[in-house]
Amino acid sequence: MKGQKAKATKWFGPGTSVLLATTIVISGCSTTEKKNESASSSPAASTAATTNSTKDFVDISWYMPKPIDNMKDQEAVEAEANKLIKEKINANVHFNLIDNAGWEDKIKLKSAAGEPYDLVFTSNSSNNLNANVQKGAFMSLDDLLKKYGQNILKKVDPRAWKAVTYKGKIMAIPAQTPYSPASAYVFKKDLVEKYKFDYKSVKSLSDLEPFLKTIKENEPNMIPVIATANGATSGVGLPDYTTVVGGISFSEKEGKFVKTLDIPQNYENYRVMNDFYKKGYIAKDAAIKTDYLAEAKSGKYAVLRDSGGYTEDGSKSTSTYGFPTVETFSSQPTISTASMTAAATAISATSKNPERAMMLLDYIWSDKYLLNTLAYGVEGKNYTVKSGTVKDDNPSIVAKSGAEQTWAIWHNWLGPLWDQWDSNWNSTKALEAMRKTNENGKASGLLGFVFNNEPVKTEIAQISAVNKEANPIFTTGSMPDYPKYVEDTKKKLVDAGIDKIMAEIQKQYDAWKAGN
Repeated sequence: MKGQKAKATKWFGPGTSVLLATTIVISGCSTTEKKNESASSSPAASTAATTNSTKDFVDISWYMPKPIDNMKDQEAVEAEANKLIKEKINANVHFNLIDNAGWEDKIKLKSAAGEPYDLVFTSNSSNNLNANVQKGAFMSLDDLLKKYGQNILKKVDPRAWKAVTYKGKIMAIPAQTPYSPASAYVFKKDLVEKYKFDYKSVKSLSDLEPFLKTIKENEPNMIPVIATANGATSGVGLPDYTTVVGGISFSEKEGKFVKTLDIPQNYENYRVMNDFYKKGYIAKDAAIKTDYLAEAKSGKYAVLRDSGGYTEDGSKSTSTYGFPTVETFSSQPTISTASMTAAATAISATSKNPERAMMLLDYIWSDKYLLNTLAYGVEGKNYTVKSGTVKDDNPSIVAKSGAEQTWAIWHNWLGPLWDQWDSNWNSTKALEAMRKTNENGKASGLLGFVFNNEPVKTEIAQISAVNKEANPIFTTGSMPDYPKYVEDTKKKLVDAGIDKIMAEIQKQYDAWKAGN
């Protein structure tokens, strides 16, 4: 490749979703950005620093949850990518992909043990950024960005740096991602057509009832609506509320903190899910199912949630789930600190090669071919070119989807989502629309506020334990007595210290507000 041109659920708040909802997203590339990209392809400062720091070959380790359950072809993809990486920064990258079910526990153990590694996926909901910063698991990136991250600095939305800055220090690189992604109800197209269901009329969970009843009575091999321990269909989220910690939300309309269990709409949403469960519309063992994506791709559910971003023609969900779908808009949240950290990359405090790790990230942020190779895989094996060529920097491709998809790392897990090639994952048109939504999105009243849970870490641990037990039950509606379960959970949260946490949040918010 020498000389190659730069080709080289929470139930408690609006975050109610599956991990998938933060991963499969949309991108585009404006003329302005292309100019910036061209101008920044070989910044003098960065190049000089790189040249002086790459004498010795190093291996870079990168940890992230497994994006799809049937990951294959890793050796071939890394071999293709490392041809470029070795030439550029004298390094290799190796992905350590951990099954979703064990991701949180394994990465926590790794950090707690002080094991050396370089890069890691972090977010508001997975390998939590805030928690890792509080315990010193990540490295401050300010100096590294100045020396080796010029392309990153030019492309990250300036507002997003607020969401990853702690006590004046940047602790992660926020990805380009939809900051206020619309949610949608997704339907199997063949069933909608068979029963002539007006899916566009669905505006709330209750509106699903006639369709779910029809499926229950006429399709014995189908489960009417999906629900798992960590995700359910759309409609259970609270777009007008921003989650601060599990069980406490910020009301965007009222400008105050509330206990999520006290929100009437939240109560009603899960009452409906409980009603669906009792009527047999939800699988009896839903609360012990932990792999939402595998369930969704099985094709045995009539109603699902969006695959990470609403598309009017259902094309995104069709590609992801592997069967024809149609979808209708559900809701759109505000831009929050949490949404701006839906996907981010950190450098471990135990990294032995932080400079080279930052160089690798900057290379990915500058080189579309490398980025898309890591995301889509190898041409001919994982995708085919529909028009143009990968050497043109702007091809249109068709990536494997559904059960045929054996390699996929979502672009916003890698960083520069807007540099994604036009594809059946996301069309350039749809990507550009999403980016404009970001630019015009309404910001939360909490944007930039980061709660330091250190003063109440004992109480946080205690309510987290309550939530870990209760969330799967609420998400799947699988409790025998809904009102009683709500009241019992409220009491457990009070006993665990939720009022003390509320007071600490309010105290920190008041101080933050006074300085902003």
